[in-house]
Amino acid sequence: MIDPVTVRPVAVGICGSDLHVIGMGPSGVTLGHEISAVYEGRLVAIQPMAFCGECAACRRGDQHMCSVGSRRVHGIHIDGGMADELVVDAQCLVPLPEGVSAEAASLVEPIAVGVHAVNKVDPVAGMRIAVIGAGTVGLVVAAVTQDRGVDQIDIVARHEAQFAAAERLGLRPVRADELGSGYDIVIDAAGSESSLAAAIGAVRSAGTVLVPGIYWSDVNLPGLALGLKEVQLRTALYWGHHDGRREVDIAAEVLGRLPGLPDALISHRFELGDAAHAFRTAADRSAGAVKVIVDVSNG
Repeated sequence: MIDPVTVRPVAVGICGSDLHVIGMGPSGVTLGHEISAVYEGRLVAIQPMAFCGECAACRRGDQHMCSVGSRRVHGIHIDGGMADELVVDAQCLVPLPEGVSAEAASLVEPIAVGVHAVNKVDPVAGMRIAVIGAGTVGLVVAAVTQDRGVDQIDIVARHEAQFAAAERLGLRPVRADELGSGYDIVIDAAGSESSLAAAIGAVRSAGTVLVPGIYWSDVNLPGLALGLKEVQLRTALYWGHHDGRREVDIAAEVLGRLPGLPDALISHRFELGDAAHAFRTAADRSAGAVKVIVDVSNG
């Protein structure tokens, strides 16, 4: 770290990545990369990766692929936010708009994932967009797309809580068998082989399929459809810089513009002492979990 500072975490969101890390067995790392914290008396969000600024990726503007930072993500590789204190690089501090709560501030990191994904495909008004998967990533990608002025967004949901969240955000939730075709952009936010195949099937010829995340195992592609439709397949990982600005700062601005987003996403709240229950709840989408938040301010 170039400029280490100590922050006091306040709220931490549970992400699907956390559940995968737990599934791999004990890691010795304190979890939590979706973090809001107090620094010098003010509330901030935390970017959980510090960029070195010197490696080849950083020099070409791909800071999110930093050869140093990508191996030192708080809550994944090094200790995260489910603690009384956390030492981060000063560059990880993210200022917030006025009036943003601690719970809402913990959403800056996943919103930044959505910002980075949307910046990869640059949707514009008049496009037809589909999002497959109405978990947190799917919902924030759709919300950021909507914030860019696109109003034709279908989102595939599975559970009632996801339908409710999508409707609160002004999206059009559909079931998988109701998904249309001929979309300009299809975003696979479900991260499975079947969802990727559905995305390729739903996109128009020469359209774009975007994957805003990681497949945790190998997937087979529907090669004939991929080739005959000349599908443009794009991926997006984390968040970095866009047009000279940090995407986490853009995400904080989106949060300020969309005050209804936290209420639509946050489905459950737990104290740190109930963290085990919080993780079990986050893993059970059928029980109504969308975004689970852990309050770590009281230890």
